[in-house]
Amino acid sequence: MSFKRFLLSIALWGVAHGANAHDWILAVNEGVTYQDGGPIGERYKPLIELLQKELKHSIRVQAVDHYSDFEAGLDDERYDLVFIHPAHIGLRAVKSGKYFGLASAKDFTEYHARVMVKKDSPVKSISDLRGKKIGVPALESITTVMFTANLKEIGIHDPAAYYTATRYQDAVPFMVENGFVEAGVTGSGAVAKDWIAKGGRVIAETKSVPIKQFLASRKLTAEQREKVQELMLKLSDTEAGNAALKGMNMKGFVPWNEAVMADATKRLGL
Repeated sequence: MSFKRFLLSIALWGVAHGANAHDWILAVNEGVTYQDGGPIGERYKPLIELLQKELKHSIRVQAVDHYSDFEAGLDDERYDLVFIHPAHIGLRAVKSGKYFGLASAKDFTEYHARVMVKKDSPVKSISDLRGKKIGVPALESITTVMFTANLKEIGIHDPAAYYTATRYQDAVPFMVENGFVEAGVTGSGAVAKDWIAKGGRVIAETKSVPIKQFLASRKLTAEQREKVQELMLKLSDTEAGNAALKGMNMKGFVPWNEAVMADATKRLGL
């Protein structure tokens, strides 16, 4: 290789490296129960292409699986755009002023936790859970956070001392059915419906909280945030938008409801 070509290759590498360093990051966490399982880079490619076209800026998607890592990244403002399942983490980021809420997933605005017991259980209401063993999803799960807030509202302090946690909500009914716990909590409507069909009871439901939120960093201008919000709300109107929704395993988005989100933030004690 000639000296000139060597210098050119170094220069091109520097340009490419610099461009990559200035990519905006769309950070994604889809939760555990609802993960599609396909490669996130491929699934989110249609959305990335739409966002890049609208914002005139290179963007790359980054999966952030651990909630604690996501929360730390939000606190450090490492992400420019965010699609996040655990609502309490997203709400906390918005409350901090570092991020703006733009939209919520259309089919997940009424998400709530349900309390399951056996058919012959003496537990009749959520108040009867005082001192009882309770099966819950992971402690940092939005389902568990909602349930914990509900228990604290009725004066049950330090409820986590009675929890038995499992990574997957589908495993909670197993714990109840086999007597490992006296009640179980799930946010999955399908799990609760199956539990009732098998003869079990659902004795309580928490107030709902919209989950699966789309946020934008305060580093984006107001005009840029507005463009992103409009794009997300109109995805279902076009063929390209529907391809993006399919990759996200979503049906559409609705506008961020400031009053509803402020109430949820207060109820969850964030």
